[in-house]
Amino acid sequence: MPIQNTLTTTEARALTVRAQGFGKHYNSPTDVLRHLGVIQLDSVNVVTRSHEIVPFSRMGPFEIGGLYRDLYENRQGFEYWAHAASWLPMEEYRYFLHRMQVMREKGRGWSIVNTENRDELADLYAQILGRIREEGPLGTGAFEDTSGHRGTWWDWKPAKRVLEDLFDQGVITAGGRGKGFERIYDLPERVLPAHLDTEDPGPEAAVRYLMKKSIEVLGVSTAKDAADYFRCQSWPAPWKEALQHLIADGEVVEVAVEGWKQKGLTTPKLLAGPFTMPEHRPTFLSPFDNLIWERKRVERLWDFAFKLEIYVPQPKRVYGYYVLPLLANGRLCGRADLKFDRKAGELAVLGVWLEDDAYADAALALQDLAAHLGANGIRVEKDRTKKAADQLTKQLGQPKKRQKKA
Repeated sequence: MPIQNTLTTTEARALTVRAQGFGKHYNSPTDVLRHLGVIQLDSVNVVTRSHEIVPFSRMGPFEIGGLYRDLYENRQGFEYWAHAASWLPMEEYRYFLHRMQVMREKGRGWSIVNTENRDELADLYAQILGRIREEGPLGTGAFEDTSGHRGTWWDWKPAKRVLEDLFDQGVITAGGRGKGFERIYDLPERVLPAHLDTEDPGPEAAVRYLMKKSIEVLGVSTAKDAADYFRCQSWPAPWKEALQHLIADGEVVEVAVEGWKQKGLTTPKLLAGPFTMPEHRPTFLSPFDNLIWERKRVERLWDFAFKLEIYVPQPKRVYGYYVLPLLANGRLCGRADLKFDRKAGELAVLGVWLEDDAYADAALALQDLAAHLGANGIRVEKDRTKKAADQLTKQLGQPKKRQKKA
């Protein structure tokens, strides 16, 4: 099919921000999950965990405890491998059955177990499943490591490796989260709603569904961007063929995008507009936000280079350990190195880098984030970025601290 339309960079940005759910009304954070299709899980808790920031960025402050209740007690979501370890809408469980089948046949193959060494741990598999069946939901801490042997690069004890392999295979699932974000394992029949459709659509139908969903929530993307959203390229399902069928059937449309070498992909509904940027409150994004997963795409759309520096040695970091980009008026117009100082009850701004017209937006975004965290104040530190910190402090309406006399 020939390319039918051409999008300017401004139009592509507007489609993307709108498709990603900014400026949309939500009744609950699980509505955000349904809209996005997936939220990546991450245990880093410097500000708050990433999967709690993603819905906040789209709907503003909400009760975090209510999100967990809706997902685990009210069974509105489940955990599995999507973009990475992820939350997924419960109604989409069936589209991941193929991945569970692949895990049963091949295993994850890194840091867990694989089909070659499952037999060595057969007794442990039986013991763990037996205990969960009889005792109910259990976390890793319930299984004592008596072997004294650790053999993986994550140094996981054998019970944890077996639990993760059973989770990968879909034999057990996440029934909740415990202290320290420990995954609580349970049997699927005790977790999945009775009315849930669990009929396997097969790999072809599943990957077609996931590819279309990806393009819908990305707004406009390349084929690689779309495949990466649910990591379809990492599973032995024909995602390229699925994409070609979607294009041939008119469910996906190829477009030219200003400055892009590759063809863009979108949907007829999105091409019907509007192409205006949706109104949304300025917000800081998690480093693992769906909008910025594909860094090269971020550079193509916003000319904004972003790198996660958690694993970069401190002396080599350019910005900081946990840096959140600022999205305001559809622009990525700054970033801040943030930390929630729980002892002081303050949201600490350790460093800030903003475009000249973004200080008022940054102040609003920080105030929203502080309210979401339950912080009683915002502390702007000036050691690293004094000039910007002074401007931000002024915008926040905080008096400058007096300098100590030498």
